Amino acid sequence: ASPRLASPRLASLMENGEERKRVAGSGRVLVMGVACAAAVLAVSTWWGRYVAYRSGWKQGPAPLGSEALKGDTARWVPFKAVEHPLKPTEIWGNVRRPYPTGAWWTNLVVGGPSSQGDGLGAAMQTPYAVRVTPEVGVALSYGALSATNESLTISASTDLGVSLAEGVARRYVMTHDDLTMTMRLEGEAGKMDALFARGSPYTTFLCEGAKLTLRSDFEVAAVRLVSPGAANTSLSRRNMPSACAAYPSCVSAGMKGECCPMDEEHGRVTHPCCSGELGTQGPGEIFSVELTNGQHWRVYTSTPLTLRWTKDGVDATEPLTGILRVALVPDDSGLSAAPLRRDNATVPDAVMLDAHAESYPTSGEVRVSADRSRDTTVGEIEFSWRVAYLGSTLSLDSETKTPALLMLALPHHVDSIVADSSVGFLPPGSLDFRGGLKGPSRAVLGARWRLRLDLTPVSWTPPRILTDLDVRAELAAQLRADVTRQNGEPDSMAAWMAFDTWFCNAYWNGKEAARLATLALVAEELRQDDSLRSAKAQLRAILEVWLEGTNIDPLVYDATYGGLCTKNGLDDHDADFGNGYYNDHHFHYGYMLYAAAVAVKLDADFASQYRLALFALMYDVADPGLGASLFEPGVDRSAFPKARHKDFYDGHSWASGIFFMGQGKAQESSSEAINAYYGAYLLGLAYGDVELADWNRVLLAMEIQAAKTYYHMPKDTPIYPKPFARNKMVGVLGALSTGSTTWFGPSTAFSHGIQVLPVTPITQLVLSPNDFVAEDIRFLDAHLDRDNCDDAWLAFVECIRAVLDPKSAYRRVKALSAVDPGTTKTALLYWIATRPPPDDLSPAQVDANFFKGK
Repeated sequence: ASPRLASPRLASLMENGEERKRVAGSGRVLVMGVACAAAVLAVSTWWGRYVAYRSGWKQGPAPLGSEALKGDTARWVPFKAVEHPLKPTEIWGNVRRPYPTGAWWTNLVVGGPSSQGDGLGAAMQTPYAVRVTPEVGVALSYGALSATNESLTISASTDLGVSLAEGVARRYVMTHDDLTMTMRLEGEAGKMDALFARGSPYTTFLCEGAKLTLRSDFEVAAVRLVSPGAANTSLSRRNMPSACAAYPSCVSAGMKGECCPMDEEHGRVTHPCCSGELGTQGPGEIFSVELTNGQHWRVYTSTPLTLRWTKDGVDATEPLTGILRVALVPDDSGLSAAPLRRDNATVPDAVMLDAHAESYPTSGEVRVSADRSRDTTVGEIEFSWRVAYLGSTLSLDSETKTPALLMLALPHHVDSIVADSSVGFLPPGSLDFRGGLKGPSRAVLGARWRLRLDLTPVSWTPPRILTDLDVRAELAAQLRADVTRQNGEPDSMAAWMAFDTWFCNAYWNGKEAARLATLALVAEELRQDDSLRSAKAQLRAILEVWLEGTNIDPLVYDATYGGLCTKNGLDDHDADFGNGYYNDHHFHYGYMLYAAAVAVKLDADFASQYRLALFALMYDVADPGLGASLFEPGVDRSAFPKARHKDFYDGHSWASGIFFMGQGKAQESSSEAINAYYGAYLLGLAYGDVELADWNRVLLAMEIQAAKTYYHMPKDTPIYPKPFARNKMVGVLGALSTGSTTWFGPSTAFSHGIQVLPVTPITQLVLSPNDFVAEDIRFLDAHLDRDNCDDAWLAFVECIRAVLDPKSAYRRVKALSAVDPGTTKTALLYWIATRPPPDDLSPAQVDANFFKGK
């Protein structure tokens, strides 16, 4: 992904002439520490650009062809429309605008920078990592988990590859939805549709005249027919043809010819074991394939099939028109790097997989709701799969058909699934699949899951009112210092950053707008009218140049993929942290949404003037989907994909866009993702749109739950192995690789601070429960090199401490010389001063229990 620019003290940097520092990174990067060097351009230069752009270059009228590019669904979007320089690859297939650029499977279709070709990356279907390539076909991996102190990685080897005998000439996406994606593979003679369903222990193939092959990076140890009613036979290295058994060294060499005797008189190999064929099994409908890595795979077909074991793998002897399903039998191997070998005829997991192989999901939809008439504090997420059955391609919604659909729930699902008649959990220990890098999964029966989440009661300000008069007076003084522009500049100069060629991107401008928005809210609570007026004026100055498109890096509507991108980001894929290629939109626009929500709350004229532009900004990252908006007149939700970055199955968002990623999708900052949905929620509140606010409140609850489950690592966590869990916080969460460090450095402060910033009222729900916070504080105090850590990062560490010891944290932050450019001392001190008392234990009690290992 793209490099990021960074600075610890943005305001002082611009006015004191410190060097801008460029630091390589990927995704959203924030780096503290700036070296002095050449002076930057004077403020008057930026002011000159500002005046020139404001007077001579407006967003409208749109250029010729812009409205035609938008089409009917995006005509309401009040930004210029352009075409993306990177056209969708052929592998996108039947996908049309709006493209799901944040979907879990985009690595299977994108090419571009850093890739070796189109669609050659890996993605996590869960429980399998998948690749789809012309050489291998569909490669499934349930590879070993490699854990160190710094990282976790899943091997992406081809444990089982399913392909066409004649090879794959073309592959492309047929359909996609919230929970599934179907990709077609075509050969000269046949074709098959690979149906990837998140959380399915089976991978399903709909075949038409397809002569199938099964391949692996490991050798086949046995092939067995286990179809019910058939005379179950086994073909393995132990009972192979006697002629081959006479040459065990030949067999151990994998029948690859290294040791096969040659008939020199006739110039050919005469021994039968060297022909590369060990016999056939079938016809039948259930087969077992064992590999030399200890894995045991089940193979199911809708019509009888005969399999031939060869030196290369397993081949079907005739084309299949019907359905093929494959599934790993996990046994006890699901949670260990070295799978155990057992007599598979007696393993209950194989029997359970056999019993439920008949039903398979063909599509999946996620519905989100919050019924305020029943409970304003609970949101519901429904996973609903359409189901078909072997021997029939008809999809049904019925929950009464048997056998029930068998799926896998991740740990955060298990915590939230409503136990009703539509679902049933298999006993613990049954089908213990590893959920990728997300810990052990749980097998669930049922085609409809209902998950309930607590919705935040927090809105604009912390729940605890600040009553200490001395602290209020101290904050008022700090507020005046933070809101006043230096050198006597007018408030309208707050827009300078939008006209600076270095800091003009949406991320830095969004952070600056969010900084001003928080100052405005604090000023409102403290009743500091002068500071409130100044903060509002500065906030409006920076937002309106972006919403009108009068800045030098304006937002435009990408009519190719369907989204708001920055002009510079489209011109250069490395610019603006990859914004033009859909990296980090929720980070960038999340800050702006939060800032805009405050502006709408405080300024009715602003709310009316920029309503459509703000809804376009919100819908780019938090679109509810389903076409014409039920919430807002004049807004068509088909202009943008549904919740662009959100992975509804994993619960969290992915920051990666249409860049190729070697280890699949990834996201660094969970807290900035939370900030995006928090900002969207507040914007809905500010406009008085309860339904839209609740949609975003549910997305927010999902992100918080996933962050606390997969980014926070308390002692005895079942998610991560101990060598890695000792770090307490994940630095970058990836689909196939997760690390304790960040894209921009290994500091402990980085990996913890990046999961805290920006500090807002919603942070209270992220930094919990208290026992984990106590663990984290102790870890930080033991491992953080404070003398070599920038004050801006130390401020976030102290915000963690504030949950249990606000007085000490307040004193420490007050003494710091700098804070992150997206916040202020006022904001951090205000947040610390409004911390509620610890829920159950005093800090001393929490620490005492922690030291005792309780």
